[in-house]
Amino acid sequence: MKNLTNMKKLKKAELKTIKGGLIPIGCTSWDPRKRCCRSWDDDHMNNPVCPEI
Repeated sequence: MKNLTNMKKLKKAELKTIKGGLIPIGCTSWDPRKRCCRSWDDDHMNNPVCPEI
């Protein structure tokens, strides 16, 4: 018997959170797997970026 609590329909906002979250303001290149920003626009360029491997 399936667990009915896992059968609810998800809203778009919940799906965005599952797929990698909301992209921060000023981020021009978002990495959904690492959940970090690769590059920022001019107003936010002092924010941290994804670590290079």
